[in-house]
Amino acid sequence: MANEGTIRHFCEICRDVTDFEGEVGFLYCLQCGSQTQDIIATDVVADDMFAEEGGGLYSQTLHRRAPPKQEPEEILDIDGEEKPRVFGSVPLPDIETVAGAIRARYVEGLQLMLRRQCEVLVETFNVSPLICGMAPSIWLRHVSTTGAFKEGWVALVIANCKDRQAKRVKEIKKKRGQRKATITFILRTLRKTIPIYLTLAISFLSCHLAREPVLPTDIIDWALEAKLPYLSFFHDMDKYIGTAPVACPLKNRTMFRPTLLLGSCQLEVVVGKIAEKIALNLPPVNFYAVARRWLEELTLPMKILPHACRVYEWLLPAELWISGNDFFGFPTRVVVMSVLIITLRILYNINGYGTWEESLSNVTDKQGPTEDVTMESNMSSVFDARELLRVLSAVHEDIEVKHDYSKDLNSYLKYCKDVISVEMTPDSNLRVNRTIDKCWNIYNKSEDNDSGIEADNLNFEQKDIGTMRYGDDATNSTSFDSCANLNPSDYDKKSSSHKCVVDSSFREERELDKMRFEMEQNWFIYLAPVTKRKSKGYISYRRVNVDKILIYAVHADYYILLRTLAKVVRVDMRLLHASTLELERKLAWIEEKIRTSLNVPKGRSEGGPVEHQEFELD
Repeated sequence: MANEGTIRHFCEICRDVTDFEGEVGFLYCLQCGSQTQDIIATDVVADDMFAEEGGGLYSQTLHRRAPPKQEPEEILDIDGEEKPRVFGSVPLPDIETVAGAIRARYVEGLQLMLRRQCEVLVETFNVSPLICGMAPSIWLRHVSTTGAFKEGWVALVIANCKDRQAKRVKEIKKKRGQRKATITFILRTLRKTIPIYLTLAISFLSCHLAREPVLPTDIIDWALEAKLPYLSFFHDMDKYIGTAPVACPLKNRTMFRPTLLLGSCQLEVVVGKIAEKIALNLPPVNFYAVARRWLEELTLPMKILPHACRVYEWLLPAELWISGNDFFGFPTRVVVMSVLIITLRILYNINGYGTWEESLSNVTDKQGPTEDVTMESNMSSVFDARELLRVLSAVHEDIEVKHDYSKDLNSYLKYCKDVISVEMTPDSNLRVNRTIDKCWNIYNKSEDNDSGIEADNLNFEQKDIGTMRYGDDATNSTSFDSCANLNPSDYDKKSSSHKCVVDSSFREERELDKMRFEMEQNWFIYLAPVTKRKSKGYISYRRVNVDKILIYAVHADYYILLRTLAKVVRVDMRLLHASTLELERKLAWIEEKIRTSLNVPKGRSEGGPVEHQEFELD
């Protein structure tokens, strides 16, 4: 039965029939402090009606009497200043109620963020709709393992907070400061138990289970470029789950703004740990889909793919299974690319025969290598190594690792305004907003003026590029400018007089110097092409220890292949090279075991064993 001065009514926040009490016509729930929207108290107290100081609530002039002033209660904004809000005489909810409301809204907001990420993956990036059904079930199973919704979780967190406050009695003197510290500790515990980046990890795990060729680098890039709802999704949170209840005094920016963006390797580790916690058996990476995607990006023929799948089935590297161990092998995408490197080397016969050096001379009638050096086969006639190196060199120049927002200054400023600094500028401060608008207008006008100047400079550079190509040599620049106006039909007749043909030996030496310098910058050493070799086997390179530093000695053909594929995978070339060496050792071990078990003589094995070649450094 309700007490005197209270009424029983259904509370939409508590989802139960509770007691309501209030003044000045408004009623508030005694449990959560929320205000009713459908009931207004209209009675008048008799003592107030006949009081000496002013009579009833309404005067004879039909003007409402101002209620007595009340001291405002502080509702905390942890990431900003404390903003007082008047709630009448209704007391603030207790800390247990606040902790429960914060926990419920935090988990509900992260679940909404995960759902929106899956929807964007399906709608924008053409991922299978199966992930929209997988992600919620994985999320619920993982949240249940964290223990955040156990019966005594709130009491345990508050007890831990009181223990911390007992050690800091001198710092926390006021009751208001203790309440703020407790709410801050509750939020930090929640964000540590259920981090915000778990939404990205579960989205990637759902794509992995759906056998989609989505890589961890894709998830991180899309989140960083705001194509996936992650960095600035807290700004739109109220549109989906409504405003926060009175018992939850925290802003959406404080609760849902990410402070950490994982790397691609860390994302795979988090996915592995989630699978271990919920006892989920993960399949290996979809090698066929990922390899097909990369062959399309590299514009290489699809006839390579069946051979790569055979090498993969022969090896079945354990690194293709996602693991929760921080120190377990190489990343999955690096292993997939290592298999492709081995396949390309076998098919195109990239074993240090100087294919790149021959392409520099442009001499067609040059005598080819001797019979001992070549390994002519049906595959080498179909797969042209010179064409492969040309395609890889062109792709290496076209690949851009930069993000969309870093293309120019205007894109970067817009990205910072819409994603990074969203909700940081107070809307009520008109002076600040006007200043920002003036700065944007000034920048836009200056950018329009500079565009014409940049176009003129570009035309000027295109005209004078011939004089700068060969350095400061006046003779070279003069000869090049004289050849600019020659027709193709008159080129052969006037080449001797105008000296348009640069000495092939000089050009070849210059390209070799550039290649050596580039390899040295990346901790590689250039090896000259091999002219004589005892066997016709597959070359497996070794690391060389020079002054206690591991340096990689490779041929130019292999370096061009490694350089382009490492840029596609977005890893260091040394890491990709080390992964390739590891797989080559496994292949050599498998072949040796098979040869031993079949009792085949060593000289009759087709192709010979893997040759580990020792090189002397100059």
